[in-house]
Amino acid sequence: MIDYADDGAGMSAEILEHAFEPFYTTRRGTGGSGLGLYIAYNLATQGLGGTIICQSSPGRGCRFVIEFPRRTHQRAQVSEVAAS
Repeated sequence: MIDYADDGAGMSAEILEHAFEPFYTTRRGTGGSGLGLYIAYNLATQGLGGTIICQSSPGRGCRFVIEFPRRTHQRAQVSEVAAS
C-alpha cells in the first residue's frame, strides 16, 4: 500500500468526481493535458492489479491510497510456468 497526502489547494467535489478521467483538466491552455491521474489510475488498476482512491476537499490537500497485491496475476503465472 502507498498512502500519499499533501497539504495543497485540494479539489472540489466536482473536480474530484472527474479526476481519473482522460483529458479532464482544470488547467486547459496552461500546459495541463488531463492525463496525469488517468495514467496513474491505469497503472495502479491494470498494470498492478490494484486500486487507487483519492480523497480531497478545497483548502485541505489531497490523499491518494494505492493498494496492489504482492504479486500480480501475470507474475504469478510466469512463476508457475517456470517452476514446472
